[in-house]
Amino acid sequence: MKVVKILGRGPFSAKANRFVEKTVSAMEVLEDSLVFRKAVEAKFGVFKAASSVLLGPKVGVRGSRYYTSGWLFSTSRKFLPEKRVFSSELSLVSHEYRLEIDVPGSGLMELPGYRLKNGVLLLYITSRYEFSFPGDALSAGDMEEYAQLSIKPLESGFEGELTFNLVKAEYVSLDLMGELVGDQIFFGSEPGRVKYEFLSEPLLVVSHEKSLDVPKLQKALGLVSLLSGHGDFTLRLEVGKAKEEMRFSVYLPEG
Repeated sequence: MKVVKILGRGPFSAKANRFVEKTVSAMEVLEDSLVFRKAVEAKFGVFKAASSVLLGPKVGVRGSRYYTSGWLFSTSRKFLPEKRVFSSELSLVSHEYRLEIDVPGSGLMELPGYRLKNGVLLLYITSRYEFSFPGDALSAGDMEEYAQLSIKPLESGFEGELTFNLVKAEYVSLDLMGELVGDQIFFGSEPGRVKYEFLSEPLLVVSHEKSLDVPKLQKALGLVSLLSGHGDFTLRLEVGKAKEEMRFSVYLPEG
């Protein structure tokens, strides 16, 4: 399991950062649990956070809301507890999660895990998925100008063959859409194969409830953009003025 430690910035984060560092040094990370030298009091639940750009460079026409990066963010964060735990071993049972990160660092996260009494968060992703598509192909356009995507589920994502015929249109685009964020899978004028993968490596995020947000997670994971997790997603295929969508679901496998 990959462990990612995320600290806050500035003098007001010093105390929270010490709590995080102390927690990391006091625990052992196993495949399916976190083991401490002595029992800890914690709450198990889901940490939800969303970030949107308040200030940063834009691209596009006047009024465009697409940011190339974010300098200042508006962030909401909340831990929703489900049960109390008092033990020296915290189990990492498979649980649904959601992660949507846009290019400038905006987006949302809904990660399961534990909150210790001092505010330290131990959030995790076990990277187990089951993809369910309503069909094995998505098409847009007409007999003259068209695009078609064949779809094959993978263990941690999906792949397919993108074929098309362009007459007036200059390109074909394929996007994966989440609740708040979209991620472009393909943009071009030459047919070929496409592939999109969710997070495939189990992940443990150690941070503090006052420090963790989407931009910090994006930087810590070395990501530009990503959609990953469970729930409903949409594939959007466009050629010229023609556009078609396919909504599909991702479940947590049983067992």
